[in-house]
Amino acid sequence: MTVSTKAANSKSADVSHHQVFQRFSRWSGVVPPDRIANFLGVMTRTNYGHPYFSVSTPSSDAQVQQIDYPAFDEEYFEWIDLLESVAQAQGHFTMLELGAGWGRWVANAAIALRQFSGLPHTFVAVEAEPSHFQSITQHLADNAINPDGFQLIEAAVTDHDGEVLFQVGKHHWGDNYDWHGQSIIGGDHAVKSVSLATLLRPFSTVDLIDLDIQGAELSVLLAAADVINEKAKKIHIGTHSRRIEHGLRSLFSRLGWRSVYDFPCLSQTDTPWGSLAFLDGVQTWLNPLFLYQPEDELGLLKERFASSRKEGDKLWAELEQAHADQNELNLIRGSVSWKVIRRVRSLRDSLAPQGTRRRKLYDRFPGFWK
Repeated sequence: MTVSTKAANSKSADVSHHQVFQRFSRWSGVVPPDRIANFLGVMTRTNYGHPYFSVSTPSSDAQVQQIDYPAFDEEYFEWIDLLESVAQAQGHFTMLELGAGWGRWVANAAIALRQFSGLPHTFVAVEAEPSHFQSITQHLADNAINPDGFQLIEAAVTDHDGEVLFQVGKHHWGDNYDWHGQSIIGGDHAVKSVSLATLLRPFSTVDLIDLDIQGAELSVLLAAADVINEKAKKIHIGTHSRRIEHGLRSLFSRLGWRSVYDFPCLSQTDTPWGSLAFLDGVQTWLNPLFLYQPEDELGLLKERFASSRKEGDKLWAELEQAHADQNELNLIRGSVSWKVIRRVRSLRDSLAPQGTRRRKLYDRFPGFWK
């Protein structure tokens, strides 16, 4: 991977930023006392949650700041995916942010697009927590972003349309703004649910889908696999368990997509920008359908077939091993020897109960009853 542009972060001054940052200017200006600004000049209210602000520092008085590029952390790859999608868009830019919070990433994309090309655009922000959803409109207004190109949907993204239980309001992790990890897991409020397939239905193509849906990512993407394979160019996923990460790798490998980034959650992992801590994991997948010219369709089919076959071989090997393990277990448990062992152990437990002196004497001598 080619990187360039010297890092602005003093703690990483010897590391170069990804080359896509060269295509966007760093903002400087007056940052009000109750705002945080990022390098694009997007202002965010400080009461939206301090853990998200690692670029500029709120001050007691309005002052001019020269804002650095993003810090090297787990969100750095989200910035790369967003800026690359903006820079590569042609004709019309479309982005979905699922689990949008206050619409942070769609607002960043709108300002980046305004600076880079000014293309017509459609942004879809989906958020189920009511107070967070209301803050999206305020965040757009704070940054003078025209809401006409936005579709704001108050719903939880799941694998089906209808209703689902969802965590709303205060939680043991914090109040509505200190914590943005609400999810359908452990939810106690019925809210509207919408599937990714339904969200994608109106669009012919989507430049970027950004998901941070707190553990529902695998089920949502599995249910919409055919539609995303047809319409989505790139998907950025915040992951929340190793099981989910394994399932996502299997899904996108079967579809023949290319893995761009894959860093596990709850890990310290080497990256092109040093060893970074990941609370949420990061996976980025690229649809090769949009990398080829029409005359290269055969090459695309070959690539997808090779990827699908590799994943199929892997899954088949795992299935055969599981069958072998189960057959071995069934053989052992159904054998005459196993029945004898069970009877001997039962007799031992009746003659020498656990904790008695007699049992300790029995246990001094190794044997099959142990």
